[in-house]
Amino acid sequence: MNFTDLLMDLASSANAIIRISAAKFNLTTSQAFHLLLIPFDGIPMSALAHRLGLDTSTLTRNIQKLEKLDLVIRKSDTYDRRIQRVVLTAHGIDLIESFEEYLIDQNQVVLDMIDLDAQEHLLIGLEKLSWAFDCAREKS
Repeated sequence: MNFTDLLMDLASSANAIIRISAAKFNLTTSQAFHLLLIPFDGIPMSALAHRLGLDTSTLTRNIQKLEKLDLVIRKSDTYDRRIQRVVLTAHGIDLIESFEEYLIDQNQVVLDMIDLDAQEHLLIGLEKLSWAFDCAREKS
């Protein structure tokens, strides 16, 4: 397999784990990705749109749905009132903490199939790969 094939296979498998896990928490896969990318101190809407690869109008519709579920709220930024920040509600924090714990357990099942030395190298390689993808996205 070449790099692209391996990456597509990995993305497909990771998405399947997130999709199955999200369903256990009554979330869609899209909602799960949105919530997982919101830090506890919030994130500007434009930054979240960029991280998700969405245009702002699509993100706005998605955030409105999460607001109706009482998982997030939008607040004006403390320093620049023009910036809208998406912040997890108390309910959203509780749900995402449980969801992340569940994902850790699911990922541990996968990691248990890989020896410890390979796990350490894998972590370093994935960090470098993630950094390279972020750099490539910034250039495009």
